[in-house]
Amino acid sequence: MKRDTRKRILVASLLLFNEQGEPGTTTNEIADAVDISPGNLYYHFHKKSDLVDALLLEFQADARRVLQPPDTAAGTLDDFWVFLHHLLELTGAYRFLLHDMETLLVEYPKVGTALKHFARAVSASFELNLRAMADSGVIHLGNSDARVLSRNLAVIALFSAKFDSLTQSAPSSDDSALRIAGSVLNVLKPFIADDFAGQLAELAAYYKV
Repeated sequence: MKRDTRKRILVASLLLFNEQGEPGTTTNEIADAVDISPGNLYYHFHKKSDLVDALLLEFQADARRVLQPPDTAAGTLDDFWVFLHHLLELTGAYRFLLHDMETLLVEYPKVGTALKHFARAVSASFELNLRAMADSGVIHLGNSDARVLSRNLAVIALFSAKFDSLTQSAPSSDDSALRIAGSVLNVLKPFIADDFAGQLAELAAYYKV
């Protein structure tokens, strides 16, 4: 029962942090969402920073699964799409970490360290996928281009949602994810081999919002 309550608290905390931001969420609101007393919440988590730390651990575990290099990389557009899909699912599920990044970096040093490692790992994963597609002839890309392009794709994937929140009127997380996926795929257009241009165009068209 204690484990179930703890899990319910974390689920509610993640939902509220994503909806209204970590700075705008109180522990009393979290207790209300779980339908427990503030004292019961305090039994499991003494302060809001304990909740952030616990969610950060879950994020890091999920990130390791998403960013783990495959045993074999076929270097297909489908492989790239699957990686992108899982990455955007991850960042959408924990979007408060990136959306409230400036505040969290000040309040929670562990978050800053984790996000730095995550950003580097995302860029490295993009580069691995790009090199695999270059080796299989899906894209035309040199080694130096792969490094630069992977960094640009990581920036788009990780920080476009923040930009959307500044330029769009309350965009939904789903719409943001669609726009981000479309943007990433469109960046590949100048590098795509002729035989795969049609497949890329179909994928990119699906993600237009």
